[in-house]
Amino acid sequence: MQNYEIIIVGAGPSGSAAALRLSQLDPALASRTLLIDKTVFPRPKLCAGAISADGVRVLEELSVGLTVPEVPVHVTRMFLPTGCLTYEQRNHFRIVSRQQFDHSLFVCARERGIVTREGEAVENVVNNGDEVIVQTAKNEYRTKILIAADGANSVIRQEIGLSRAGRVMVGMEIHALLSDTSIQNFPDNTIFLDFKPLMEDLPGYCWVFPTVAEDPTVISLGTLAAPFSRCKAFLAKDVFARWVEGLGLNLKDFNLKAHPALRYERSAACSRPRVVFVGDAAGLEPLFGEGIASALGIGSMAGQAAFEALRTNDFSFSNYEKKIRSSSIGSMMRRRNMVARRIYSSPKITRLLLKQGTLFKGIALLNPPRLGTKISWEDRTTL
Repeated sequence: MQNYEIIIVGAGPSGSAAALRLSQLDPALASRTLLIDKTVFPRPKLCAGAISADGVRVLEELSVGLTVPEVPVHVTRMFLPTGCLTYEQRNHFRIVSRQQFDHSLFVCARERGIVTREGEAVENVVNNGDEVIVQTAKNEYRTKILIAADGANSVIRQEIGLSRAGRVMVGMEIHALLSDTSIQNFPDNTIFLDFKPLMEDLPGYCWVFPTVAEDPTVISLGTLAAPFSRCKAFLAKDVFARWVEGLGLNLKDFNLKAHPALRYERSAACSRPRVVFVGDAAGLEPLFGEGIASALGIGSMAGQAAFEALRTNDFSFSNYEKKIRSSSIGSMMRRRNMVARRIYSSPKITRLLLKQGTLFKGIALLNPPRLGTKISWEDRTTL
């Protein structure tokens, strides 16, 4: 049996951010911190790969540069049944490959002295109050603090009895050649968000993103479904198939990737004594499903909380959820949850909120204008 002060299960952005924050706070703690993942890096990951400016700021705070290939996004166009809302701000997103980005963070954590294990899945977790025992197929570990960064299908959440009922979302994605679609104009440094499928009762939207593939004409097409009530399981896939067909493609011709996500709720538990949850295991905002920035931000907060717990010998984490709620990341997720609940729950309210004037007010609240920000409206409704 091996002993560590802190064990982090899941080495995606949230787990790696927690590890990097710990090594930043106390370099000597790095060798007593274990970062473990069930897969071997680099590994594929379903995600359009958009890192917001907030996420880039967290990386800077962790003294981590964005060293992987990226596509800067200066323009976001949101297509609605009544027109197109365009949001312009330089570098408000950076598109990366999650396979490359996650691997770079994992390597950075290892280079800073964090002990790492790959290809080792957690099978059982026992919290006896005095310590947490983490069992894998290969080893058994003991730790004072467990940071759970093991995703929406979190084994740790299940093992300690925290439900995710009613909070499950789903993302689907394919990659296609732009030239094979009917999209007439897809400018460089731009992303499209299509909310018209709301009219088919899809509680979400479809997207068109650039990719960092070697062939620059490869684009990411996907959908996020974030139901707040019971939703037929096949609805999202059927709506996505029709949306893809509207672009001149047949979904059956592609390798469709799908994965669950967990909706963040301010009242939902993200901790237990000696255990804190981060990333998808804690939840992400359901309006756009922007997960990387919140994963990095909350991961860094978890690293800080774990460091303070060791220093004070208080492992209750009784204020962990409050700290998330009071943070800028938590505030963003709460506001977007409120808007998503309104427009994804009721088709009638959705039709009202999609009117031009109401939407402008909503966007202004969600994205306070920065210097150089431009918001405009046009009657165009087709991609």
